[in-house]
Amino acid sequence: MWLNRAARMVVRHHVKSWEEFTKLAESLQGKGEPVHVLFTGDKDEQGNSWCPYCVKAAPVVEEALNSGVAAENSHFIAVEIDRPFWKDLNNPYRKDPRTNLVFLPTLLRWKSPQRLDGERVSSKDLVEMLLGDED
Repeated sequence: MWLNRAARMVVRHHVKSWEEFTKLAESLQGKGEPVHVLFTGDKDEQGNSWCPYCVKAAPVVEEALNSGVAAENSHFIAVEIDRPFWKDLNNPYRKDPRTNLVFLPTLLRWKSPQRLDGERVSSKDLVEMLLGDED
């Protein structure tokens, strides 16, 4: 797991497993700071994702994060999911009611009904709206 502070001091986190994700999300939950989560396909050694919609969405999300639309005290968790794990229809990302994923990528506000999934994560306006909404 790595951390990075971006524009306007959004704290970025990067995890590659369900266990890492749930531990991190639970640790951030009680802080009263907004938490956004991007669930995306993992990348190979060349940095290419197996998920075409994730490839399309990545620069849109990155640009929105760098633009400063997200609150200063917010957290952004990027969760990379490998293809065999994602293809298992009983994986916890799909089955756990806290995530209940159907598509990759999915960008959501943790503990909120606000979410974008699939091609909608490639919409600059929608991504900026979700990251910038503080309610």
